[in-house]
Amino acid sequence: MLRTMIREKREVRRERVRNDLRTYGENVLRSEEMRKAFEQTHHRRSTVGEHTLRVASASVMICYALKKLNVEVSVPAVVVGALCHDLGILGRKEKYSSERECLAGHAKDSVLVAKGLMEELPDKTEDIIERHMWPVGESKAPNSIEGVIVSVADKYSALRDVLPAAKSPELSGW
Repeated sequence: MLRTMIREKREVRRERVRNDLRTYGENVLRSEEMRKAFEQTHHRRSTVGEHTLRVASASVMICYALKKLNVEVSVPAVVVGALCHDLGILGRKEKYSSERECLAGHAKDSVLVAKGLMEELPDKTEDIIERHMWPVGESKAPNSIEGVIVSVADKYSALRDVLPAAKSPELSGW
């Protein structure tokens, strides 16, 4: 009985996340860049697309938790920022001469991709994308709670991708 209730609540939450991703990220999810993201390996065991969906889903879940604590967060900014945060990494072997150059440059390139996908890219969303690498490398700290959310979700997802014992969460329904 309790397990069934927990399972049902979990499925309702997953569907709510999927709806938010579709509602606020439709332009990105339907883009050619996102299609290509599922063709490029990222963090050894995943693709840019798989990693991106995990980051976006985790970010939205963090937003839900914060809203329960009466912390104001912009789910639309988080969704678009999370979905676009690594799209600048596409074509990495042709664009960057080294991993270090990729690490330093892909966030700004991701902003350019996002600007091409969105009619209007709010400053907060641009900041989320541009500063998502924080605290790694020379990246500056985000200017918003939404930026911190995506940055933390990105590091969590990246660790799951590179650690051999980590099991990737299911991506069914995408």
